[in-house]
Amino acid sequence: MSVLKALSVFSFGLYSLVGVGMMVGVYLLLYGVQCAESRMKHQPLPKDRVLVFVVVAALAGFVVGSLAQGLAEIRDECAAIGQMPKPCLLKRLGRTTLSAGPAL
Repeated sequence: MSVLKALSVFSFGLYSLVGVGMMVGVYLLLYGVQCAESRMKHQPLPKDRVLVFVVVAALAGFVVGSLAQGLAEIRDECAAIGQMPKPCLLKRLGRTTLSAGPAL
């Protein structure tokens, strides 16, 4: 059940789309640098499967952006009721501390 509470942090919104754009943009920028370096050294261009990497980068950006969107929404909700974000987030996840278990 705690896994479902942890997944409640994810949310779709503007940060999700920004995450996709940023990750795809960073990958394409680095690929362009790699191609330019190959041309300057008179070597063959990279044989990367660009479409596959763009899709993977988009999925990774969506996950990271959705997490950021959820945390931003929680921060705003906590600020609206006058609570600090960390205790409010822990309460929303059903935890009171960050400890993993009893100390040895």
